[in-house]
Amino acid sequence: MKDLKPIIRLNQRSVDERRRHLGELQRAEERLLADIAAFEAQVEQERAVAATDLNLARALPAFLTHAKQRREQFQHAQAMMRQEIAKAEEMVADAFRELKKFEQVQEQRDLAAKQARRYRETQMFDEVASIRFSRQQGDGPEDQT
Repeated sequence: MKDLKPIIRLNQRSVDERRRHLGELQRAEERLLADIAAFEAQVEQERAVAATDLNLARALPAFLTHAKQRREQFQHAQAMMRQEIAKAEEMVADAFRELKKFEQVQEQRDLAAKQARRYRETQMFDEVASIRFSRQQGDGPEDQT
């Protein structure tokens, strides 16, 4: 039976790479969420300033229109990011399932080899015991005569 450890190492590397990629995507999503929060804080700040200044209050509708477009862009980017993360999570899960499959086959092979080794040892010990017993049986009557 061929050893699967090189294939297991290769699959482990694949799982690790996909996990790193997933981590990068999650960090990018966190940065996007931070950008969204900063943008919303800026919008609120502009509204507060416009409430105190008449000239800024006149420009506020144009700013809010731009803010609405920007908000839609953020929502689209966030939806795309979530799709990428979901795809990356599925790829990690697939790679992990593949890795586990090879690990289980290797465990079964190791167990079968261990059982075969134990069987051979038992057979050897039984043979030694049988030879010893037959010698003792053969020696016993000769000693009595």
